[in-house]
Amino acid sequence: MISLLLIALTLLPGQSSNKRILAVYTKNVENAKYEKQLQLLNADKPGLTERDLVIETYVYSTKTAARFKKHNIKDAFTVTLTGKDGGEKLRETEPITLKKLYSTIDAMPMRKQEMKP
Repeated sequence: MISLLLIALTLLPGQSSNKRILAVYTKNVENAKYEKQLQLLNADKPGLTERDLVIETYVYSTKTAARFKKHNIKDAFTVTLTGKDGGEKLRETEPITLKKLYSTIDAMPMRKQEMKP
């Protein structure tokens, strides 16, 4: 099994973060989609860091059930991207390629400001 450092950020409603959050949800750690997503993310840690992206992973259990419900996670595998403004920017039930992830982030207004010299 592949693992990533999990950094949890708790925001109050309406509060912004200095990080973007990619939350990876799975019902089972042996889920092939979950494993593939972690492999993709581990392939370019500098790119994730450059985009202020924090990876959070959640495996369904009695402790995480409320989070799955709150975020409307119904599939065996789901990935969500939350922007620095706290809004959900992307939701997929298939692994997200780095190309798609980066193009989504790089199109965000805050990211465009960050990329200016």
